Amino acid sequence: MKEWITIAEASALTGRSRRAIYVWVQSDRLASQIIDGRVHVLAKAVARIAPTVKRGRPRGSPTRR
Repeated sequence: MKEWITIAEASALTGRSRRAIYVWVQSDRLASQIIDGRVHVLAKAVARIAPTVKRGRPRGSPTRR
């Protein structure tokens, strides 16, 4: 496995949207760097964080109408 992967690769690996990966980067959950003008994230960090992030709305939040 490569050390640094693109946002698209991280998205495919985790089954999450690219937007979710960017949120993780912006909230400092994932290490990132720019390589050839594209954002790359640390592959081992993606593998570590993906199972710990819960999906969906928090309990008790209102539903859409």
